[in-house]
Amino acid sequence: MHPHIEHLLSETWSQLEPLYLAEKKRIDEFPRYSALQAGLRDYFKVGYRKGSSGYKQGSFFIEIEEPFSWSDSAYTWESEVSIDALSSTLLQEEYAPALQQRLHTLFMSDDYGSHFFNYRFTLSFAFENEQGEPLYIHTEQWINPGKLQSLQQALNDFIDRKIKSDLPVLPHQQDLFFFANLMLNTDVTPVDVQHISSLFEHLDTKLHTFRELYSEWQSTSTMALRHWANEIFLPRYFDQESEYNTTLYLKSAETLPAIDKNELDLLIYAALRTGKSDADQRKTYLEYAVQLHSDQAKLYLQQGSGTIESERKNDLFHGKANDILQTIEIKLLSEEESNYREALTYICDLLRTGFPHEYQLKYSSKSKIFLPVKGLAKSPLHRFFANALQYPALHLLIAEYGELAMEEFAWYNDVEPGEKSVMPGTYAILGLGLYSTEYFLLLTRYMQMVDTEHQSVQDHYAEALVEAHRMDASLVPVLMSILVASGESAKPIKGWTAYMDHPEIILAWDYQLQNVEDYQRDQVLYRLCGSAAKQKSFIQKAEKLRSSKN
Repeated sequence: MHPHIEHLLSETWSQLEPLYLAEKKRIDEFPRYSALQAGLRDYFKVGYRKGSSGYKQGSFFIEIEEPFSWSDSAYTWESEVSIDALSSTLLQEEYAPALQQRLHTLFMSDDYGSHFFNYRFTLSFAFENEQGEPLYIHTEQWINPGKLQSLQQALNDFIDRKIKSDLPVLPHQQDLFFFANLMLNTDVTPVDVQHISSLFEHLDTKLHTFRELYSEWQSTSTMALRHWANEIFLPRYFDQESEYNTTLYLKSAETLPAIDKNELDLLIYAALRTGKSDADQRKTYLEYAVQLHSDQAKLYLQQGSGTIESERKNDLFHGKANDILQTIEIKLLSEEESNYREALTYICDLLRTGFPHEYQLKYSSKSKIFLPVKGLAKSPLHRFFANALQYPALHLLIAEYGELAMEEFAWYNDVEPGEKSVMPGTYAILGLGLYSTEYFLLLTRYMQMVDTEHQSVQDHYAEALVEAHRMDASLVPVLMSILVASGESAKPIKGWTAYMDHPEIILAWDYQLQNVEDYQRDQVLYRLCGSAAKQKSFIQKAEKLRSSKN
């Protein structure tokens, strides 16, 4: 072996070994390993890159994890070997084979522990000279068959034990990430859209009543599908305009590979699932699928699934709906009660036939009425219900809509996901509560269902309700349900301390507070009174009034 190559190999290993030992120590300290994770380390790159300017010398480098396009994770060193003393032949015929052999032997062993290496490993060489010309560029991948087989068995066992099994058996939160990604990994399991969608949706149902796990699963499964679509599938068929412009263009006919129908179907499924939280992404994926000659995607964009009444038209209104894009379009021919009745009836009929509750409404009106509730988005959907609520004869129909629309852990698509996102039925039900006490039971059910961790508009509703009806003892039960549904960031309600001097109101609040959990009692007292001193004063008044009545 050439002395320069022998010296460079020794330097390379002396750079790599302490990094691997430090990684081993970190990995060995993990409190728990997922059976769905074969190992962590799966990448190594070594090379030389020229200096960034004419007077700056270049450096040898290694990377032990693949960097992002905008980051640099390289470890560099100043070698005793000059890059000018190395040739492409020496690097290809002596350096690379020797490093490959040593690293491959390590990869196939358990010398660093069974969880150190993943089942797949990428080795890359990237040597250039001081002029920036390539000397030796090469990448190869290895697979450890034993680890891959164990991973496939672990996935099958997990599906049987944790996914298909009945409650109370639940998957561990950490395992959800690995499960979602393995289901999209063709090394581990072939692409089978029906199998993937069946398991994903089975897990949706199984976790639906477990808020934290359900939320984690929705996020994890969506991210896995996005990663598969953006990083694996789409780059095969589309080119990105530039590093800074992410617009994709279909490859030329000469370079376009044959389209895998199963994977194209998976892109459509990714569109439908990611669309629950990102309508724009859904539409984009479907448009890419159309460019790849998917008739299904084209039909979805134009007509929806074909299972709902996609259009209804008469002398009073024109309604169109697409359940795949989760959009409803309403055009009223005049601003009258009868027109709103027809539109509301159409929307209710859609919901009865399975139309997604998380829809976006396209609607225009000269009327700019909105509900007097702080924090509500001024969207077309909000304006539609605010306008319809002006007609008391429609309130029963609006209440019927509210019953149909309410869905736990679901959000209208009328705004970008964020602090103004609200549960389906929100505008109708909050509006009805402001208009009439007859809908307080519906309002209470809404407050019991609302996700207090991800929605905050209810924090401002109690003030609007008191403004609409005036505070008295009969209002306290429904106000209690609203305050119990407050989020962690909800502030004390201004101006309510004046009501705390009325004995009947104090006793009404006191009675309600006896029937909730301690943490809810603390939350309500904070919102009612604010400071600890005012809370103490209120409690003393309540105890005194209670004693006098006894």
